[in-house]
Amino acid sequence: MKNLQLILRYFKYLLTAKSKHSAQAPFLYHFVTKVLNEKKEDEYCKAIEQLRIALCNTEQIIQITDFGAGSSINNAKKRKVKDIAKNSAKNAKFGQLLYRICKEFRPKNIIELGTSLGISTCYLAKANLDAEVFTFEGCPETAAISNTNFKKLNINNAVITVGDFKDTLTTKLEEIAGVDLAFIDGNHQEKPTIQYFEEILKFANNNTIFIFDDIHWSSGMENAWHYIKAHPKTTLTIDLFFVGIVFIKSELSKEHFTIRF
Repeated sequence: MKNLQLILRYFKYLLTAKSKHSAQAPFLYHFVTKVLNEKKEDEYCKAIEQLRIALCNTEQIIQITDFGAGSSINNAKKRKVKDIAKNSAKNAKFGQLLYRICKEFRPKNIIELGTSLGISTCYLAKANLDAEVFTFEGCPETAAISNTNFKKLNINNAVITVGDFKDTLTTKLEEIAGVDLAFIDGNHQEKPTIQYFEEILKFANNNTIFIFDDIHWSSGMENAWHYIKAHPKTTLTIDLFFVGIVFIKSELSKEHFTIRF
């Protein structure tokens, strides 16, 4: 039933989504043409996708500690690394979008909630080697694999904080004192997603970008997305179905766009 609901939401998205040619405002037009629709892939992206292929063939079994989506530490389960790589990691299309966003806007302090195997972290870190990526993961065994992957790709500007986000996020935000980009890809539930947005917003600046994963994954996530779009601090929001992008630049008009991607 849940998969059927997701399919129906996707068809609704396709019916309402606009092409890049509908973007007329200068900022949005530039973002669509130079970031969303840019197809160039550099050596960093190719190396990350080679890492993904290797992970998709890894038979190693790890114990997953999952604090998100209604899970708790008491129902930890074992999974193969290759299954996580195939089903949980963001695919190349969206990983490379993260990369292009960071290349374009050059955020210095990046927050990522939900490291998983570190593939998306690699995209964030490699896009701007001068940036610091502070990534958060609930599962110690998954975090250990991520750290190994960072070493394989010579990534020195990403640091993992392990533990339940509700115990780790605020402390780290106070430590780094500012966020330029936040990728929220963990605990896909309505209330936590809103809480993460509100908490990170306290440390945001006019140029901070928020990226939310799986905004149509459930009715709760759609409720969270509607809340975020309507928030007084939010200006331009972009719905790509699988991710939502939020700008809080005060000089932009408050508008929402659903764009085919």
